[in-house]
Amino acid sequence: MARIQTSAIISNISGKVNGSVFQRNQGGLILRNQSAKINSNTTRSNSHRVGISTIQGYWQGLTDAERLLWSTYATYLNKKQKKNPTLNVNGHQLFLNINSIRYDLQFVTPVFTPTLLTTPILTPVPQPINITSLYRNGLALECLLDRNVLNADDVIILYISRPLSGSQMSAHVKQTLMKSPTTDGTTFECSAYYEEVYGRVIETGEWCQTRIAIYNVSSDNYSSYSVKRFEVG
Repeated sequence: MARIQTSAIISNISGKVNGSVFQRNQGGLILRNQSAKINSNTTRSNSHRVGISTIQGYWQGLTDAERLLWSTYATYLNKKQKKNPTLNVNGHQLFLNINSIRYDLQFVTPVFTPTLLTTPILTPVPQPINITSLYRNGLALECLLDRNVLNADDVIILYISRPLSGSQMSAHVKQTLMKSPTTDGTTFECSAYYEEVYGRVIETGEWCQTRIAIYNVSSDNYSSYSVKRFEVG
């Protein structure tokens, strides 16, 4: 990011020029790279809508006993609704919540077989996982995790925003699920899918908003999310 000193000839400048954006903040006038446009991949959007419809159909096909088991599991977890923290997630919402993740990531992991979970396991969710750093390793965009994962047991659930400047501080910027395979170890690589969604891979020195969780077969559920803003190293 460059900082600009104006003169008597040019007292102010704003807008976009050749992929760069002139912007004023509390520190003065700055020049940053233009954020990439999100690739409006209609195939991906349609796939998600089909997934929700499919999951709803599966819920309708459950027996009363199976639905009661989901309600019991929801009560056991005592999980709050995102839009209304005063209310708990019910059995139907929990069924949709878990199975939408399974549906979206079914082709990048061997764990989700069959794709949809009909009967929950009444066990605690996994412990949260954290990203310790996000960096460019050559052309690859890699997340360093705070613990070892095994692709036969674990699935990384990672949402990342488009590239941001250091002055873009909102935690509510839109984030997209990275449909990248989980590999053994402490590194999660997602450059190919990131570029597919956002048009380019985020560069060193740019920022992004992230939230990450881990799905584990021992509970057939995923942890709470760890949310953090990163400057790419």
